[in-house]
Amino acid sequence: MTTESSLQRQFAFVTGVLICALSTPAVAQSSGDWVDIKDPEELRALYSNKTFRGHGWVGHYRPDGRGIVITDAGGRFPRTWQVKGNDQICVTTEVGAPDSYRFKRHSKNRNEILLTGVENGVSRQFTVEEGVPKF
Repeated sequence: MTTESSLQRQFAFVTGVLICALSTPAVAQSSGDWVDIKDPEELRALYSNKTFRGHGWVGHYRPDGRGIVITDAGGRFPRTWQVKGNDQICVTTEVGAPDSYRFKRHSKNRNEILLTGVENGVSRQFTVEEGVPKF
């Protein structure tokens, strides 16, 4: 027989799992929903005077190649960016080697972006907005 405290723990666990699952950003399942960005000018425009909003972070990027990512936990991480070739942006943090990314834009909502790390293959989805605050 299950005790009341055991049922409460099970309920709390299931509730926590549901909250985590529902707070994770949804990524479109069909690869046909995404269009590769393979133009250096479009990549430059993607980062010039733009704000990126992802799950747990926001990034601001200026046309001069500087940017900053601010996490919901209060971390602030300055970085620089530059276009590499026809299809990549490389981002360098103060303490690390450059990370290069390829980008896709959602075919119906052009503000939805999917980036994939060239080295590690990890993908993240975020939205892009015009403008940045002073930093």
